[in-house]
Amino acid sequence: MNSNLTLELPNFEGPLDLLLHLIKSQKIDIYDIPIAQITSQYLSYLHEMQRLNLKIAGEYFVMSSMLLRIKSQSLLPKNDFTEDEGPEEDPRDELVQQLVQYSVFKKISAYFKERNEEVPITAAKEESVPQTKKVQPLPLGQITSSELANTFIVVLQRLKIRQPDAVSVDVKETPITEMINYLHQKLTAQRKVSFFSCTDKMKNLSDVIGLFLALLELCKKHEIRVQQAHTFGDLELERIDQNDK
Repeated sequence: MNSNLTLELPNFEGPLDLLLHLIKSQKIDIYDIPIAQITSQYLSYLHEMQRLNLKIAGEYFVMSSMLLRIKSQSLLPKNDFTEDEGPEEDPRDELVQQLVQYSVFKKISAYFKERNEEVPITAAKEESVPQTKKVQPLPLGQITSSELANTFIVVLQRLKIRQPDAVSVDVKETPITEMINYLHQKLTAQRKVSFFSCTDKMKNLSDVIGLFLALLELCKKHEIRVQQAHTFGDLELERIDQNDK
């Protein structure tokens, strides 16, 4: 693989955005990052920014320290004097997890931004919804937005998808529509289903994102109720019938 890199300086949202740019532009497997090469290229970007007198946020230097630490750990010789306690932990795992999570949520954010721009301009009017029909906070026991995000991260960890193109997944309307139909079929057959069980047979990241967005769409339309027994636990999706609304 060519270690030379032509430097361009687009606007990055942070160090993870810069790293994803380096990985994607060279078609590198996000789960098998050549840490020495990426570290060298990342530092070259920082040096070029400094040469051009660009303001660099402190988080970029924090990431450079992390990359250098991972690089040094990967170069350390293995200790042959300790008993084998199973497979050694890859020092890149923490970085890979951050990159995958950032990539997924960046795609989801872009999707909702696009959907928001498609919403027609509306004029405000006086409220006409009865007090009893107004949106109320979720009752105790139902899931919050932060808990929903945490559970989605757990699903990513459970899947352990290892695909070279994981960082270039396209979130399109069709997969989301298919996943909405998929959930409708599941909830028609039985009133309650497990979110984890719905993802068990999924092989790619696009399907998982589509299912997650379909879940949000059905929640928005008040077609399902989502509950969670404990933090980072499974989600229980329950169909809401017309009589329950």
